[in-house]
Formats: sequence, structure tokens, C-alpha cells
Amino acid sequence: MLRRGLWLLGWIALAALSAPLGYAVWVSFSPDSFLTPPTTNWSPRWYIAFVADRRWTFALVRSLFVGCGSALVAVLTGTPLALAVTRYRFAGRGLLAVTTLLPACVPAAVLAMGLLPLLYLAGLWGNVLGLILAHGLLGLPVVYLIVQTQLEQMPPNLEAAARGLGASRWQATVRVTLPLLRPAILAGAAAALALSFNESMLAIFLATPTTETLPAVIWPQLRYAPSPLVAVASCVSVALAAGMVLLLSLLGVKLC
Repeated sequence: MLRRGLWLLGWIALAALSAPLGYAVWVSFSPDSFLTPPTTNWSPRWYIAFVADRRWTFALVRSLFVGCGSALVAVLTGTPLALAVTRYRFAGRGLLAVTTLLPACVPAAVLAMGLLPLLYLAGLWGNVLGLILAHGLLGLPVVYLIVQTQLEQMPPNLEAAARGLGASRWQATVRVTLPLLRPAILAGAAAALALSFNESMLAIFLATPTTETLPAVIWPQLRYAPSPLVAVASCVSVALAAGMVLLLSLLGVKLC
């Protein structure tokens, strides 16, 4: 009885979370110019308008580029940090762990306001590289926590055995630890990619008209001129993010 109740509760929660997406898909086929769902006539006119508008398509491609770049930055920084904190003992280890988690604890608006003058001074404001680094900072705690959890479940004697067979510390890490961490690293990359692809606050603060991502284009359109084109952009954004995450997940399963 308890299992059935939990099963039913889980499906209800999933349906509640999926309802807004289902409504957005419904509205995206509206033949009207307002955010009203179609009843009898369904039209793909807004999907055609989305593809024909260079601002939307360029923002979509830029979101993909920034998302993949930020996932790479998060993996290249979060994985070594997780290895250092979990496998080694050194002064300031606890402080490093807490500092790594700070981007996940600070509101996105506060983080964006703090990053804006730093990127401006570094000459990266209005640059795609600045967006990649900012989104990578946001995904860093996610990758760190996922990889750290996997490391804590791995027996450290595997690395000791490799060291006993003549491998150096670097060789043991590269040939033993990292291959075992591949699923966790890919899971972290998928989470960082999804987080970056749907992040709007950092994009609103840090993007310019030449570097705006899809969420940065959606927000003013939704606020001042809502139309089914916004629903189309949301559906395309979610579909691409889910597709990329699924691809990384399948790759992780294949490597297991």
C-alpha cells in the first residue's frame, strides 16, 4: 500500500511539473497572435516564424555554444577540485570545499551583478567567452558535488594498488580514477549544460545585443510583447537541452 501511494504521488508530482511544458507546446501551435491555446485550428506558423527570424536562430545557436563551453569549463574545474578535496589532505581544504559551493548558494542576480564589473575589467564583457566562464562558474558546484559523491563511493585501494604496481600518482589518476569517474563526469556535464541552457539572469546582466542567448531574448518578449513565438522558443530550448542531456546520458551508459 505504501509503495502504491508513493508511486501515485511520484506520478502526480511529475504531471504537475510537466503541465507548464505541455501548455507551452499547446500554445505554440496557436494560429492567433496571442498566448491562447488553439481549439480547432492548429498552425505551425510560429515555428516557421522562429526559423525565419535570425535573431531567434542566432540566439539558439549561441545558447548551444555557451552551454557546451560552460559544461566543459565546469568539468575541467570541478573534477580536479573534487579529486583534491576528496583524495588529499592539505591546509585550507575545508575552505576550498565551501568556496567551491558558493556559486550555488548565491542568488543568480547577485552573482551576475558581482561578475559584471569583473568581466568588464577583464575585457570580457560583451564577449561570448565571458558568458561561457560565467555559466561555467554556475555549473561548477554541480559537477563538483556529483564527482565528489562518486569518489567517496570508490575504494581508494584501487589507486594504491596501481601505485604498488609501479604507476606514478599521475598515472594512477589518469588510468584508474578518471575512467571510473567517466559516468559521474558526464552526468555533471549534462547537469551543467541544462543549467546553462536555461539560465536567464546571468544572460540578462552579462549579454549584449550581439551575444544574447535564447533566454535573454525570451524574457523581454515575454514581458512586453507576449506571443506564441515565446512558447515556440521555450519548447525548442527545452527539447534541445533534453536531447543534449539524453545524449550525454546514453554516452555515460555506454562507457560504464
